[in-house]
Amino acid sequence: MLANQKYSSKTSLSLMLMGLLPFIFAIHYLEKYDFEIGLSVFIHYSAIILSFIGAINWGRNVEEKNPKIFIFSVVPSVIAFGAMFADFPYQLQILTVGFLIAWIIDLSLMFKDKSYYVYLAMRTFITGSVMYLHIYLM
Repeated sequence: MLANQKYSSKTSLSLMLMGLLPFIFAIHYLEKYDFEIGLSVFIHYSAIILSFIGAINWGRNVEEKNPKIFIFSVVPSVIAFGAMFADFPYQLQILTVGFLIAWIIDLSLMFKDKSYYVYLAMRTFITGSVMYLHIYLM
């Protein structure tokens, strides 16, 4: 089943799960050692990942060249950039909403194509986990 799915393989699943580790390590660091440094690492990593998520749709759209998809692919990075100008805990709130919006964009763009269902399931799990970690810190 994984072989017939776009953006899904054991490697992509492993990389998605490993992408959670910096979030978890940052939380551990801020709880055990230095809150401000750990929070800064968490927020900056979150903004980088949110920007990266938009790039996935940009890359998918290289062949189609649909202007709407190009616009949607930039939205997560704009939200991530905007979050950098907010104070705690608003940064976390903005980033959480950004991950939700990015997930909704992915869902709306890929749900019609059954070859993306496993990818969407993986993204749903990872996005839910990341959003939980953001809410945990609020």
